[in-house]
Amino acid sequence: MAGPLQRAAAFVQRHRTGLLVGSCAGLLGAQLSYHLFPDPLVPWLYQYWPHGQPAPLSPELQKLFQEVLQDMGIPLDRYYKTFTTFTFLPVSAGFPRLPAGAVVGIPAIFLGGLVTNTDKSAVVHGQKLYWQSPAGTQLRDALTLSHDAQKFALAREVIYLESSAAALQALPAPACLAGTWALSVAAKYALGLYGGPLNLRAAFNLVAAVAGFVAYAFCTDSLTLALEAWLDRRTASLSAAYAQGGVEFYEKVLSSNLALRSLLGKHGEELYSASGNVIPRHWFRIKHLPYTTRRDSVLQMWRATLNPQGRS
Repeated sequence: MAGPLQRAAAFVQRHRTGLLVGSCAGLLGAQLSYHLFPDPLVPWLYQYWPHGQPAPLSPELQKLFQEVLQDMGIPLDRYYKTFTTFTFLPVSAGFPRLPAGAVVGIPAIFLGGLVTNTDKSAVVHGQKLYWQSPAGTQLRDALTLSHDAQKFALAREVIYLESSAAALQALPAPACLAGTWALSVAAKYALGLYGGPLNLRAAFNLVAAVAGFVAYAFCTDSLTLALEAWLDRRTASLSAAYAQGGVEFYEKVLSSNLALRSLLGKHGEELYSASGNVIPRHWFRIKHLPYTTRRDSVLQMWRATLNPQGRS
C-alpha cells in the first residue's frame, strides 16, 4: 500500500502542469497585488497620524507634487493619489494608467515642522530622540531638504510608477520557478531518476529548489540594482536643478544614516556603515545600490550638465 509520500508524488506527477501554472500565476499575482490595489493598502501602512487622526496633505505638498508632474509633462489622464506619510523617504505603489491608479506618500518632514520644533521628540527604531540633542541636531539638519532635493525624491517615484517597473520586478519569481521545474524534469529524465528510488528524486528536487532560489535571488537583485541606477539617471537628466537636488538628497540620506548610527549605538553600527550606507542583512545578497554609489552617479551627471563640453 502506497504511503503519503508516494501518493503525494503521484498526485504531483499527474497534475504537475496545472500546479506549475497555478503556482506561477499565484506568485505573479501576489507580487502585483500591492500595486494593483494600492489604495487603501499603502495609506493604511504608511499614513501619518499625528494626533490620532490621519494628517491631510498640506497645500504646500500638493503644490510641490503638481509642480513635479508639470516638470515631467505627465498627462492629465494619469490618476495619482497623494497622502502624508510618517517615513523619512517617499513611498509609492500602483499603475497610474489603470483605473485603480497610483498612490504616492509624501513625508510629513518635507514641511519642516516636525524637525524645526525642537520642543518635540520622535521615536526612531524604538528609541526616543530629542531634537535638541547632538544626534538630534545632526538628524534634523539631514532631514531638512531643499526644494530641489524634495522634487528629485518625488520625481524618482513618479518615474518608477510611470515606467511600470513593478510589473518587470514581478517576473523573476514565476520565471525562475518555471525554469527550475523545466530543467529539473529534463534532468531527471536524462538521468533516469523517474525509474529509481523516490528518496533519490526527493533529494534531487531539494537540490534543484536550492539552485532555483539562488537563481531567483541573483536575477531579482541584479534587476533591482539596474533599475535603481536607471531611475537615478533618468531623474537627474530632467534638468540641472534636479541633478543638483539628487546630489543633496543622497548626501542628506547618508548624513541621516550616520546620525542614526551614532544615536542607536551598537545597533546603529549593525545597521549602517561608517560611510552612511545600509549594511546588507544577507551575506550573499545585495538588494540595493549603496547610497554612496547613487550619490556619485548623480553627481557625475550634474557635473556633466554644468560642463557639457568636458564630456569625453
